Amino acid sequence: MKRTRTTASKTASTGITIVSKVDAQGYVFHRVQGWQEDGKWQRKRFKERKKAETFAAALRVQLENKGRAQRMVLSALTDSQHEEALQAFDRLGSTYTLAEAVDFFLRHHRPPEFTIRMADALNLYIDDRERDGLRPRSLKGIHSVLRQFSILADDPWVHEVTGSQVEGFLRGLTAKNGTHRASKKTWNNYRNDLSAFFSWCAKADKASNRPFAFENPVADIRVYAARQVREEQGDTPTTTDLGKVLRLFSVLSRWRGGVMIPHFAMLYFSGIRPEELKRMAARQSSLVNLKTLTIGIPANVSKTRHERQVTIPANLAEWLGAFPGSILPTNYDRLAKMVRQHFELTHDEPRHSFISYHVAFHRSIGDVALQAGNSESIVKRHYLNTHPREEGEKFFHIVPDRLAKRAVLMKSAKEAQVALKVI
Repeated sequence: MKRTRTTASKTASTGITIVSKVDAQGYVFHRVQGWQEDGKWQRKRFKERKKAETFAAALRVQLENKGRAQRMVLSALTDSQHEEALQAFDRLGSTYTLAEAVDFFLRHHRPPEFTIRMADALNLYIDDRERDGLRPRSLKGIHSVLRQFSILADDPWVHEVTGSQVEGFLRGLTAKNGTHRASKKTWNNYRNDLSAFFSWCAKADKASNRPFAFENPVADIRVYAARQVREEQGDTPTTTDLGKVLRLFSVLSRWRGGVMIPHFAMLYFSGIRPEELKRMAARQSSLVNLKTLTIGIPANVSKTRHERQVTIPANLAEWLGAFPGSILPTNYDRLAKMVRQHFELTHDEPRHSFISYHVAFHRSIGDVALQAGNSESIVKRHYLNTHPREEGEKFFHIVPDRLAKRAVLMKSAKEAQVALKVI
């Protein structure tokens, strides 16, 4: 076979050539030669002519462009697309890859088939959660969190919300005084509400035209561990001291005919949650049994969705016997707010008081956990030894003086049993 020799163009600044030969076995090969590496002449052998030409062309470009390493790649890109890609690489530098930049853009700027503003999506979400059976108080809290973010972000398109927007919102949360930074628990609560909403938006559902977005922007935002939340909160819950309990019930005994006594007596001396009292109010006569001294908390009333039974202590029986009204009287919200503000009571202070004094008096973590609907570990961690036994005994001996219309301390448990027989 006749040998051929291809040389670089005379205008080229390199001496790279391609030589085609036949080896000892009779096979044709193509050799690229004419360049140096570390002062030594190099050459490379190829079976296919096309690959040899591609390699030689890349070498020529590389040698002619000393300031910028390049290589020849067969591509379907046009010249303008190729140049645009180069500019993109230059702007990204070494911080992000082009694939990462494209992925981020498509997640946050490529609209799904159906686009929607956050305020409209929020209404659909709340309706959906309500159909799931979520309670009104929980729905109100979720709506408040999402609406705050929506207003701050100027009612954005759902698919355009980014993680940095959400994190900026969370970092801007403040405590009730408007000055201090919000607690870690508040951060977690707000983050969880936002995450649940955006997860719902990214889930396919034909009835609501979802997905509204392709991913959850909250997914990578930090969550504080339970240990970090506990360390910030402290382990001692807020309870009401005995003197304040006596004043509270003395005032309520004379205020508006004692209309709020049944409500606060149940909170303090049974430990039932305020939300549970609201749900059981319509069934008060069947759930509160003064004959058997028990209160039934059905699963659809309990916060934990587990049925439990609460034992009515002697002093609670006497309060309910002396003031046989509704545990949720007319204008309850306004009246309860007035009482709480006047005596500076926190939301769960009556319940915390019940658990703390109960475990102090009876020294049974298991019993109070069953009645309060908590785990034994929670009772042990937060309520054990917060009050001495003497105070626990006095707490459950606070009874009404019907003649004087005030709260008093019954002297002994024996007197309490006598009082129960009179009811």
